[in-house]
Amino acid sequence: MTEKDMATAMELTEHDNEVINMFRGNLDTTVAQVQSAIEMFDFYEELTDEEKEEAAERIFDKIQIVNSEYLQWFEVLLSFVFAIIGYMAPIWMLMFQSKMRQIEMEDEVMQFQTIILMLMRIERVNVEMILEWLERYANIFKEPIGKCLNNYEAGAWEALEEMKEDISYLPLVRIVESMQAAVEKIPIKDAFDELESERDYYQEKRKESNDRLIKRKGMIGKAIGFAPMVCMFVGYLIIPLVFIGLTSMSSSFATMTAQT
Repeated sequence: MTEKDMATAMELTEHDNEVINMFRGNLDTTVAQVQSAIEMFDFYEELTDEEKEEAAERIFDKIQIVNSEYLQWFEVLLSFVFAIIGYMAPIWMLMFQSKMRQIEMEDEVMQFQTIILMLMRIERVNVEMILEWLERYANIFKEPIGKCLNNYEAGAWEALEEMKEDISYLPLVRIVESMQAAVEKIPIKDAFDELESERDYYQEKRKESNDRLIKRKGMIGKAIGFAPMVCMFVGYLIIPLVFIGLTSMSSSFATMTAQT
């Protein structure tokens, strides 16, 4: 369409909408009523009687479409689905963030364990030095470790106890308890004698979790890969065959009924 034709079509649509708004919601509207309404507008005065009848028929068809519109069942269903998704989305996001934070905490504590295993073999190492090294590589637990270092001079046991209260992750709490034992004049090596076995345990646990995650992703990938083939098989083969079979059965029943 040219710009002139487009402008003419838009002008016609605007005037049709003015007539449609007069009968919106009136289910008993007739063509005669529409034609009478057309006579009230200057835009339709220049039309011939035949053109006015065509315009009335056109507008009446539009009115029927507008008045027959109603809320369908699948629209209500979709609204409930989207409402549930919108309501649960923040909760699901928090659950996802919690899971990711759990993984990050596991990685950071395993990193702490590795640092302590290296430092505990060094002579003259103490708990404060271990805390300084942990703070350098900390991310999630950087704030409680820094707070503990600031309060360490006022009382080592009390600072570690306050740090233990600030954190809630059990593997790190065990490390802090070992530090408290080392503060009580127990050698660092003896205080962390079970650290290597715990580190091996968490490594095996993490490896098993990764294997399960990879397996789950593989199953999801296979399902997504086979989905187009299954949809094509069902849509182009099974559904048409079922439809043809039901049609043939209905025709056979109808023939038998007519013969009897």
